[in-house]
Amino acid sequence: MAKEQKISKTEHFGIQRKIVANMTTESWQNIPHVTYTYEPDVTEFMIEYRRLNADATPETKITVNTLMLKVIVEGLKACPAMNAWIEFDRKYVRGVINTLEEINISLPMVLPNGEMMTINLHNFENKNLDEMVEYIKDVNRRIEKTDLNEVMFDVSMDNTLTGLKQGKIKQTLQRVIGSKTGKHKVKTLSGKAKSEYYKIPETDRLTKHDIEQGSITISNIGSVYRNQRGAASLIEIIPPQVCAIAVGAIQDKPVVIVNENDEKEIAIRQVLPLTIVFDHRALDFGDIVPFIKCLDGIFAEPEVIHTWKQGGTDDVDMEQIKQEREEREEKYENAKKREKEKREAERAAEKAKREAEKAELKAKKEAEKAEAKAKKEAEDAKKEAEKAEAKAKKEAEEAKRKAEKEAEEAKKKAEKEAEDARKKAEKEAEEARKKEEEAKKKAEKEAEEAKKKAEREAKKLKEREEKAQKEIEKAQKEADKAQEKFEKAKAEAEKARQEAEKISQE
Repeated sequence: MAKEQKISKTEHFGIQRKIVANMTTESWQNIPHVTYTYEPDVTEFMIEYRRLNADATPETKITVNTLMLKVIVEGLKACPAMNAWIEFDRKYVRGVINTLEEINISLPMVLPNGEMMTINLHNFENKNLDEMVEYIKDVNRRIEKTDLNEVMFDVSMDNTLTGLKQGKIKQTLQRVIGSKTGKHKVKTLSGKAKSEYYKIPETDRLTKHDIEQGSITISNIGSVYRNQRGAASLIEIIPPQVCAIAVGAIQDKPVVIVNENDEKEIAIRQVLPLTIVFDHRALDFGDIVPFIKCLDGIFAEPEVIHTWKQGGTDDVDMEQIKQEREEREEKYENAKKREKEKREAERAAEKAKREAEKAELKAKKEAEKAEAKAKKEAEDAKKEAEKAEAKAKKEAEEAKRKAEKEAEEAKKKAEKEAEDARKKAEKEAEEARKKEEEAKKKAEKEAEEAKKKAEREAKKLKEREEKAQKEIEKAQKEADKAQEKFEKAKAEAEKARQEAEKISQE
């Protein structure tokens, strides 16, 4: 059984989290997602972006987010199939795809309180960059006077009523119960506060029109953390939309390019990952190729972004911009040429190094050969020395054996002399032993006589001891009788004492 975990905080879903949870759950349950990560080289594009903002004030500055919205809008114009809604009845396998004229972008935005709300940016198909900037600025202005719970509840109720009209009675009842009862009740304005809030003109606050469903969702995850090094792998498609796009952060990456000699090489370039996710029921990969090709063209000739501002090219010398880009490209090509020359010099140096290593290896081999020869001669000399040493050793061994033989003969002679002396000594010892034996017999005889005498004395002593023992035993018997008398007298005295104590107690 799993150990129960301690909870540090419990937070019930608010209206914003309820909407997100409901829409994303429906997305994953019903939509077969296909994802593709597009990584264009935006090095030149970012140069033109900085030129675009060269004379801009903080109020008129165009952000990378706004510029990428415009880039994507241009791609959607080239690929209208991505700007569509789908209706599909799985039960009867019936479906309809409605391509939409308006490009209404559902853009998740981080609000001042840290929460996230998806705002519908309406009619971006006809807006230039300056108009986009003003639109987004106006949205941020109206957010400040908006009660988010109120506007999101309006959208939620609108969706609930739509479901009721479609016959989804059970779902409608469940939503009402979930939003109006218990700990999960959605808190909205009431009474005077609600009356005061709805007195604010709709031009100064967000309404359900501003957060209703768009035609496509674009999430700028790069703006959340600009130093990120990865890319989104998958994001959800919000039904009935058929496409969603995640814009990442600009990153330095090694990119394979083709130089002036049609050779592939690696260069460090700026790359902007875009994750394109589409509904496989409505689109195949081939259907989004026009979108990718359009973006390829924009990033290849990025001076086009200057035509997206108010007035188009009136204040911009497009030829000069194009010439400057070509000059940068030529400069880059020259840099690649110098890099090529550098590589060739490095290859020549490498070749010379290999030749030197080859010569060094040859000299090393010759030195090893000479060393082997000297080693052989040394080994031959060593063998001669070992031969002479063996001869001297043999002669020394012969001399040693001769000396050992002479020593052995001398030893035998000494042993013979020693044996003769031993025999003589043994003879003399035998004579001395005989004399000692005679003296021993004499001593034993004298000892036997002394022993017999001692035995007679001992017998007499024993008789005296036995007599004394009898007298001791007699005395012991008399002592025992006296002890019995003492014990008897002692018992009578004790009896008399007890009777005396009894009389005194009475």
